[in-house]
Amino acid sequence: MKKSTCVLFLLLLLNPAVKVLAGGLAPAWTKDMKSQVNWQKVTPLGQLIACTGNGLSGINTNTGEEIWAIAELKNSPEDSYQQIPNSPFISLSSQDDKKGIYVVEPVEGKILFSSKAAGLEQVSDKFFLYQSYKILVIGNTGGGKTTELVMVDMLTGKKIWNKGNEFSFTTAAKDLGNNEVLLTSAFFVTKINASTGDEIWKSGIDPRTAGMSDLLGKLEGFASKQISKDEARAMLITPESRPDIFLISAGKKNESTKVDSKGAKSVSVTYSSVYMAFDLKTGKHIWPAVVELKQQPGVSYPIAEGLIVGAGNGNALQMLSYENGNRLLGKKGGGLSLKGTASGFAPAPDGKLLVVGESGNNSFVTLLDPKTGELVFDKAAKIRGNVTYTEFLPNAVLIGTNEEVNLLNLGSGEWFSERAFAGGSGLIAGDDSKIYTFNTSDGLVYRMDLSGTSFSAVSSTPLKFEGKEKPTALEITAAGILLTSDQNLALVDQSGAIKFNKYFPAPGQSGFKKALLIASAVRAAYATAVLTTYSAAIGVTSQAIQVKDSQTKLAKDITADVSMVLGEASVTGAKYTAAYIQMAAQRFKATTQGQDYMLIMTAPAKKDIQLIQVSKSTGETMNTISIGKDREPIYDVDLVDGKLYYMKDPVKMECYQF
Repeated sequence: MKKSTCVLFLLLLLNPAVKVLAGGLAPAWTKDMKSQVNWQKVTPLGQLIACTGNGLSGINTNTGEEIWAIAELKNSPEDSYQQIPNSPFISLSSQDDKKGIYVVEPVEGKILFSSKAAGLEQVSDKFFLYQSYKILVIGNTGGGKTTELVMVDMLTGKKIWNKGNEFSFTTAAKDLGNNEVLLTSAFFVTKINASTGDEIWKSGIDPRTAGMSDLLGKLEGFASKQISKDEARAMLITPESRPDIFLISAGKKNESTKVDSKGAKSVSVTYSSVYMAFDLKTGKHIWPAVVELKQQPGVSYPIAEGLIVGAGNGNALQMLSYENGNRLLGKKGGGLSLKGTASGFAPAPDGKLLVVGESGNNSFVTLLDPKTGELVFDKAAKIRGNVTYTEFLPNAVLIGTNEEVNLLNLGSGEWFSERAFAGGSGLIAGDDSKIYTFNTSDGLVYRMDLSGTSFSAVSSTPLKFEGKEKPTALEITAAGILLTSDQNLALVDQSGAIKFNKYFPAPGQSGFKKALLIASAVRAAYATAVLTTYSAAIGVTSQAIQVKDSQTKLAKDITADVSMVLGEASVTGAKYTAAYIQMAAQRFKATTQGQDYMLIMTAPAKKDIQLIQVSKSTGETMNTISIGKDREPIYDVDLVDGKLYYMKDPVKMECYQF
C-alpha cells in the first residue's frame, strides 16, 4: 500500500458507549472505491474525503456512500492538501496543474475557486477574506508575462474583478469587514472595495515620497523582480485599543557595495524593519516619517500604550507611540535590552506585560511596565526550554516550556521553586480549584491550590513507564489523574495511589517507528478552524505561547466566535454557512467534554500489529482492530465522532465506529 499517515497514539473525545466484539471490532461499513485510493483525509469539521484515480470524492461517514465527486482532481498530490485556516474549506492542486489551486467546500463538493478557470497559470499568493467572503488570488497570465490580482466570490467561485501589474507585488492583505480590504505593496497601501475593486484611497507608505506616486507606481514591477516577498514581508496591524488606525510593519533589504584597493567589489546585505501608522478612514499618515529600526522584523504586539516590537535577530525591545511614532521604552526612547530574542508576550492582570526572550534552548522571563517604559525585574528568570504556556494565578504565574514547569513570583521576578519540574507544559492540567503537574525527574504527581505558590506531592510511589518512555500528557478525569505517552497509560487517584499502569509494546517495523503522531495536530487544526487567536485577529507575527486566564472558562458560549470566523449566513447568503456554524459549535463543545478512551498501536507478537481501544478508567482493552503485516497502513481518525477509517485493500475503505 502507498505510504501515508498512520497513527501510533491517538486521543479521542468520544461517546463511552462501545461494544466489545469477539475477535476484534468489525467495520461499520466497507466501500469499494473502484479505483486505488491514493490518500484519505478527515477535515476538522468531520467530512471524509478520498482521492482516487477517478477523482476527489466526498464520503458519507455513516454509510460509506459517495456523496460527491470532482473528476478534475483525480490523483491530486497529497502534499497539496491544505485546510484553509479559520474556514471550513480545503485547498488542493490537480495532478496536471501542481502550481495552481482549487478551493473546495467539502460538504457539497463545490469548487469555490479554480485558478485554471480564472485563467491563472501559476498562483504565487492567496489571501482568504472571511468577513467579506472572498478570496484574493495573485497569479500569472499570458504565458507568465503578466501578473494579475483576482478577487473571487467565495460562495460562487466566480471572478468578480481583476487588476493588473500595479498589484503584482502585494505583500499583505487584511479584511476589514464592511466589504473593505487593505492591501500593501512595495511602496503603497490601498483600501479597496472588495466587491467592485474600486480604490477608496491609496497612500504611499513613506510620507516623504507622497508626491512621487507616478514614479513609484512604475517602480513596483521593478521591485518585484529585485526583492522577494520574504525579504519584504509586511504585516497589517489593527490595535484593539485604537480601532481608528492601522499600522504597517515591513522588512527592508539594504545593500551596500565596497570596492577594495584592487578594484574587487563586495556586496553587503543587511535588513531593517520599518513602521508607519495611518488613519483607517482616510489613509492619511499619522506619523511625520517612517520609523526605521536597524533590526530584522520580529514579534509585534499591540497594547493600549503602543506597539511593542521585538527584533528578529537580536535582543532589542521597543514600543512605538500610536500618536507620533516616538520610541517609548528605555532612557530617552533608546529601547530595552532583553536576555535573548523576544519570542512572545502575555498581558498580566495589572496592566504590565510578561515578556519572554529565547536564547538557544533556554527562555528568559521578565516583566515590562508600559507606563514607565522600563523592565520591572533587575534580572530575567531563566528556565530550560521554549515557553509554550503561561497561566496567571492569583499570586503567581505558571510557566510551562517544552521541557520544564515552574511558578514565577511577579513581585520579585524569581521562581518560587529553585528547581523546576521536569516534563513540560503538556503535563499541566487543572480544574476549578487546583493545578496539577507531573515531574518526570522523580516520577511523582504534584498538586496546588489556584491561590497557592508551591506544589505538594500527591503520590509517594514513583511512576515509571516502560519502553524507555516518560509521561507526555496529564489529564484530570472523573476516575483520577491520567498520565499517558505513546505506548503507556497510568491512572493515579487523588490520594496518590496508582490504580493501574499499562504498557503496550510498540511495533518494531521501521514504517511504524516513523509514523506521525497526528492526534495533537488534528486537534490544533480543528481549533484553528473554529476560533481565532488574538494575534491572528490583528495580523501580527504570531507567537507560540498559549496564554490562559485561570479565572475564566475556555468557552462559555462559542456561537459568536464561530459566526465571526465562518461568516453569518444572513450576511453572506451562503445556505451552508449556518450548517457549518452548527457543526463547528457541536464539535467544539464535544472537545470540551470528558475523554473516555485512547487508541494505541501495539504489537503483542512480531507479526501481529493491532490498533487497540483502551479504557482510560480501567486501562483494559475494549476493542481491537487487526493490522496484520501492513507496514504502512492508510488510515485517519475523526476525533469527535469516534470513527476510524482504514484501508486493508488499495481500493476498499473501511470505517470502524468506537
